[in-house]
Amino acid sequence: MEIDDLGLLQKILLCTDGTVTDLIALYAGEAIHVHKVRQRVAVHQPPALLGCAGPVQVLERQILLRGRQRTFLYADSQFVFERFSADMQQQLLHTEQPIGLLWKQERLETFREIIDKAVVRCPHLAAHFELPEDAWYVSRTYLIHHGGQPLGVITEQWPTHWFTDAGFSQRGFTDHSMDDTA
Repeated sequence: MEIDDLGLLQKILLCTDGTVTDLIALYAGEAIHVHKVRQRVAVHQPPALLGCAGPVQVLERQILLRGRQRTFLYADSQFVFERFSADMQQQLLHTEQPIGLLWKQERLETFREIIDKAVVRCPHLAAHFELPEDAWYVSRTYLIHHGGQPLGVITEQWPTHWFTDAGFSQRGFTDHSMDDTA
C-alpha cells in the first residue's frame, strides 16, 4: 500500500499542519481522550533535528488518542523540556490533556513542519489497535517549531483502514472539539 492509495480524509490527516485531535473528534462524532502509554523526562542527547548542542532534559511521550470504545491514533514524541513554560511542563506531566489543547490554552504560537509521510508496518502497535502484527499504518512525522527553534518531534500513526471516506460520510459533523475532555 502507498500514500496514493489512501482516501481523502486519510490524506487530510496526513498533510494537515493543525492538531489532528479536533479532526478525529469530528470524524468520530465523540470526544477524544489522551491515554498515556509511557511518559518520562530523561537527560540525553535528543535527535539532531531538535538543535541541541549537548544533553538536555527530553520529554518522551507515547500516547493513544481514544474515543469511548476505540483507539484512533498512536503518537510517539520527544520534546526539549526546557523549551516549555513551567506551567506547560506541569500540565504535560500531570494531566491527560492533548498537547495541542495545552498549546491553545497557553496561546503558544507554533509551526509544524512535516518531515516524513509513509505507509508502514508497525508490529509494536498491533495490541493497541487489536490488529494483527502485519497490519499497515499511515505514519507522519513532523517538527514543532516555537520561537524560531525546534520544540519537539512527533510521529503519529493509525491503521490504514481507519478514517476512510465511507466511514466519514456515515458519521456527519458533530463538533465535540470544544468538550472539556477533548
